[in-house]
Amino acid sequence: MFCGDPSRPGYASCAEQEGLFAIASLIPAMLALVLMVAAFATPAIRQNASLRTRTLLYSLIAWAIAGFTYVLGALPSV
Repeated sequence: MFCGDPSRPGYASCAEQEGLFAIASLIPAMLALVLMVAAFATPAIRQNASLRTRTLLYSLIAWAIAGFTYVLGALPSV
């Protein structure tokens, strides 16, 4: 998303959305962190290799979504 010229009206409110995207990226990042910790700390998941692989894959997907959301929020200020 591009906000345009900084001197135009409405630019400030458009640029403030960067903060919303940063906050929104915390949700999948926290999910990814919880899944990653669970993959290595939970005995039931550690014993089952396929379950640990799926858990780590879901964690990787959540990290990718968090990163994409954060980068998307940074685009208006560029």
